[in-house]
Amino acid sequence: MNLESSSFTDAPMHTRIHMGEKPYKCMECGKTFAYSTGTLLRNHLYSHRGTRPHKCPDCNMAFVSSGELVRHRHYKHTHEKPFKCSMCDDASVQVYKLKRHIRSHTGERPFQCSLCSYASRDTYKLKRHMGTHSDEKPYECYICHARYTQSGTMKMHILQNHMENVAKFHWPHCDTVIARKSDLGVHLQKHHSYNDQGKKCCYCDVVFHERYTLIQHQKSHNNEKRFKCDQCDYLCRQGWHMIMHKHEPTLEKSLVPAAIVTKPSFRSSCLTCTSSATTIPTLSQLPLSALSVAKCSHTVTQ
Repeated sequence: MNLESSSFTDAPMHTRIHMGEKPYKCMECGKTFAYSTGTLLRNHLYSHRGTRPHKCPDCNMAFVSSGELVRHRHYKHTHEKPFKCSMCDDASVQVYKLKRHIRSHTGERPFQCSLCSYASRDTYKLKRHMGTHSDEKPYECYICHARYTQSGTMKMHILQNHMENVAKFHWPHCDTVIARKSDLGVHLQKHHSYNDQGKKCCYCDVVFHERYTLIQHQKSHNNEKRFKCDQCDYLCRQGWHMIMHKHEPTLEKSLVPAAIVTKPSFRSSCLTCTSSATTIPTLSQLPLSALSVAKCSHTVTQ
């Protein structure tokens, strides 16, 4: 992104964003900021003072920032989802959720673990995964005090080992068993609440009014090889596999039987160093100009 500054002082301040420099520190909690003034710092100070200047016109809620108010109104009052997916009927309240959803179509996993080959579609799952590489175990079983890196693993431990000590809650229309009543309420709201408008399956035209039944239906498509190459008989389940297939040398593809091509190999190489990888995400930290990738004008058909 190019930014034109109106003054000589703005430019060096802006470069701190790219350099990761945060010289200004909050005296209350130690959090650091790139700027000594601005919306982020002001809202942060509001959070310490308990100031919530942005009032919701539809209820008695108030928020530190205008962005929080906008999200609240979208979720609770207007139910507006302004960010639309161009590949299916999905829509999101926040743009980062739309980007995460689009990766479910493309198969892209841009967030790479620096310690192993794991890659994730979003930063939250990567952060959760990183806990498996450390000795930190923040989640403790309240019955036997065993500790775990992830809350889901702890809940599974409780259900598997302390069934006689736990009140179990479940919804008769699915197989989910939940240890806490509050978690059951969250589960029902997320998966079993009725949606008047309905939501169409991203693989076919069937419409569902309940998220759980939609998810179960879409699982039936998981084994379908929906992406077909228009140059050979290669079929695959994920769009990014087709992209990798398209980057294979055309001559080699024409000489190899389709049965062998169904497991494509792809290697990216850096022109400025010796780094190479079988998948693009592992080289995502390198400059785009340094990647040498064979180009192909073929289109992907579904």
